[in-house]
Amino acid sequence: MRRILIALCACGAQAAFAADDEPATIGYATVAATLEALRSEPTAQFREQRGWTVVASRERATPVEWFFTPEGHAAHPAVVKRSAIERDGIGMIDLVALCHAEQRACDRLLDDFRQQHEAAQAAARPELVTLDVGIALDDHERLRVKRLVAEEGMAAEIRFTDVLKMVIVPTLDDAGRVLLWTAIYEFDGAGYVLLAEPQLTSPGVGTATLEMTSSSGSRFGFSLASLLARSTE
Repeated sequence: MRRILIALCACGAQAAFAADDEPATIGYATVAATLEALRSEPTAQFREQRGWTVVASRERATPVEWFFTPEGHAAHPAVVKRSAIERDGIGMIDLVALCHAEQRACDRLLDDFRQQHEAAQAAARPELVTLDVGIALDDHERLRVKRLVAEEGMAAEIRFTDVLKMVIVPTLDDAGRVLLWTAIYEFDGAGYVLLAEPQLTSPGVGTATLEMTSSSGSRFGFSLASLLARSTE
């Protein structure tokens, strides 16, 4: 298996890439075993994207995406695991591939993912998503953020001081529809801890809602409305 780490620079500069010499592992012996394990995971969310099977999951608090090759692909059967991690205070994308095809096709598969990410980071016109977000405590609205602008694939954070924080990562599917990966963290007196499994929702032309109960019994309601997605000039 091969692994590539992609360092993300928040200043908007082109991303830096480096091969990681550490042993890489996906955690399963075969591609089929990986897919079977994800299908048995109740929080894993599946979608089809141009013939690929794409799965959103998490490992502890780390968002993970899995990309399974379609039949007919040169590297089939194979899976690429993409994780958002932090190393020495630097955000990185960790790419690991498990591939049962011949070595050249497997190498090309992972390099294609690296190049796609590099091209997206270098693009002059990133996609921007505008959101309206509401947070209610015990059925009473306490916070509303109107026209929150977030860049596709990048995290936007809303913090309800000493109560909770909300992290939203918007992405666009092939049809241009907005998908929202949302994680809620509760303040426990010392820091913010994950309150529940992250959710993947699609507001469409309406509003997506989430409801969660804190460890103290307080009920939180969240509304997420996607107003529009556009490219920067």
